Amino acid sequence: MKIKFDTNKKIGVAVSGGVDSMVLLDLMLKQSKNIIVLNVEHGIRGIDSQKDTNFVKQYAKDIGVDFISKSVDAISYSKEKNISVELAARELRYQFFDLLIEEKIVDEIALAHHLDDQAETILMRIFRGTGVRGLRGIIDREGYIHPLISISKVDILEYAKKNKIPFVNDHTNLESDYTRNYIRNEIMPLIKEKYSDVLSSFDILSKNAIEVEDYLLTKIIKYEYIDQNTIYLPFSIFNLHPLIFKKSIVEALRYFGIEKDIEFANLEEIQKLCKAENNSVIHLPFGVDAIKEYEKFVFCKRQQLSPYSKKFDINKTYEYAGREYVFKNSMPKKEKGFFDANKLPNDLVIRTRKDKDMFTPCNGKQKLLSDYLTDKKIPKRIRDFLLVVAKDSEVFMIVGIEISDKIKITSDTKKAYYFNELKYNK
Repeated sequence: MKIKFDTNKKIGVAVSGGVDSMVLLDLMLKQSKNIIVLNVEHGIRGIDSQKDTNFVKQYAKDIGVDFISKSVDAISYSKEKNISVELAARELRYQFFDLLIEEKIVDEIALAHHLDDQAETILMRIFRGTGVRGLRGIIDREGYIHPLISISKVDILEYAKKNKIPFVNDHTNLESDYTRNYIRNEIMPLIKEKYSDVLSSFDILSKNAIEVEDYLLTKIIKYEYIDQNTIYLPFSIFNLHPLIFKKSIVEALRYFGIEKDIEFANLEEIQKLCKAENNSVIHLPFGVDAIKEYEKFVFCKRQQLSPYSKKFDINKTYEYAGREYVFKNSMPKKEKGFFDANKLPNDLVIRTRKDKDMFTPCNGKQKLLSDYLTDKKIPKRIRDFLLVVAKDSEVFMIVGIEISDKIKITSDTKKAYYFNELKYNK
């Protein structure tokens, strides 16, 4: 039995002491000596868990391979994060592995997932309503490899017996309390009884799904960056085939770190925005809003902002919603953003906008500020972040957007200032 991996890299092999990881370690050592044994003691099974770690530590010592271990408290972590113990153990394990890669102690981590694990993973995802991406199952990603992924559990057990590989039994794998173990111990045996070669079929399905996924990624429309909380796709995305449309959306949402919470119903709801009015919003369940915005389809991280109001001093710097507003003295220029400071009345405030605010655009007539912003097609998501310089309900400046006709530069201007323009994507 031979496996594929880069023998030129320093590989950390995750070894629990179970038969899968012990066989993986043996196979890798037959092809490379640039190996480090890694072990995480999760504290789930008390003294038995510690015995497993001691077993792996002693085995590594006996064969002369470097050993690194870490003890974590998965039970406490699960309560703190309100997640299952199984998920807590996984998160803590990967935090440890990620750190080893980041600190360049190892180049890659080898995990002992095998073909039975692959079948179980794909089956679980099918039950949850996965798409093509989920049908790939367990795949290699940056820093992590799965050399046993096309090898069955039966072949692993036969190899261990033939080569007299010592191992310990992980009793959690024999329980049916967890979803995966229920599929492993209750469902898969029934499927194998009827379809003896089903594991090969899952292997083929995974490989086909990887090819389809790679192809789809060449066809999607990629998102454009507005700022750290906002991205957008062109409105033409709605003209795409539904499959490519949905794939483009899924890939865009990955920008926000959303990997597993995207459901078919969310994608169907987003697609309905095509026929919705401008500035229509869908509140997705993972802290992101989807907005139809004129010629764009915008995703932005949901933010709750408190009203802002401070006495205006032209010499001060103001910060709001992660933006900085600066007013600087300059030679008079008839350009956007320049205004006549001597025309500013006393007792001004710089604040967020209000419903009855009035504004007089340069060379225009006074109107409701909300009407002006609509006429200028300023996106609704931006309006809530805007600051205005005002006295009572009269707005003299929409910071970053426009100044009032009442403070514009003229040939008589002696004292001019300008504001740094607020950036937004038109």
